[in-house]
Order: sequence, then C-alpha cells, then structure tokens
Amino acid sequence: YCPVCVIHMKKWVQGDPRFSVSQDGKTYLFPGEEQRRSFLNNPDKYTPALGGDCTVCLVEMGKTMPGSIQFATLHEGRLFLFPSVEQKQMFAKNPAKYADVDLAAEGKCTVCRIDMQQDVQGKPEFTVVHKGLRYWFPAAEQQQKFVNNPEKYEVQ
Repeated sequence: YCPVCVIHMKKWVQGDPRFSVSQDGKTYLFPGEEQRRSFLNNPDKYTPALGGDCTVCLVEMGKTMPGSIQFATLHEGRLFLFPSVEQKQMFAKNPAKYADVDLAAEGKCTVCRIDMQQDVQGKPEFTVVHKGLRYWFPAAEQQQKFVNNPEKYEVQ
C-alpha cells in the first residue's frame, strides 16, 4: 500500500509493483509515478515510524514486532503501525511515551558528536531514516555527511 496516499489522503491505496522504491531495506509500492516521485523527494516524511515495527512493543517489551496496516494510526503527520488493536489503543492513550522511540541519539546530531565531539541538537527538517531510526541534523551539511557514510555515524 502507498504511504504517500495514507499521509496525504488519509486512506490506503493499493500500490503497483511497476512504481516501487527500495528504501532502508524495505520496498514501497505506489499507484502511480506521481506518488513515487513524492516519496523519492522526501522518503523520510513517508516512511512509517520504526520502519513499520511497533513502537509500543519496543517500549513495553524491549523488542521489535512488525506492525500491520490493519492497526495503523497517524500521529503528527507520521504513520505508526501496530500488530494488534491493544498496542494501537496503548499508543492512543499516551502517544508521547511511544512516538519518539525511533529517534536516534535523542535528536542530537551524530555527525557533530563524532566529528567535533559536541552535542548539537538536530532539527526535524533535516531527517534521515536509517535502519528504522530517525536521525536529526542541525543543517543539510551534516545530513549529507551522514547519507554519504551512515555506518560511520549510526548509533551502535
């Protein structure tokens, strides 16, 4: 199903394999080239939280479990998937507890930390999703350094 359609139209639209994109180890399908281009222009905007795994399961059980589109919700423009209605309800009762568990380094720039030995707060507008985690950077320069060499800067 098309994540662009979910975010913009608030509905699930079946994707077509002719319009697919591989991103962060996952394959996304889109109904047409327009949605595919939107995704390619800003994949981090459309990638589900924690790469589609359940944020509630990670917090409550310390493990990742794949979510399902049957138990999905949008929160602050982000798509969250859960394996059952129970986790979806837990998220709805306390989204602040679960919404940012996929934020690497508490939103601090890992490029700044490694290259300059400084803790610099990143900004959501400079986001990269890597291995299911969101990385924030203070500017496009640090964001690009991460994209060019994510293994150097990823959280271990």
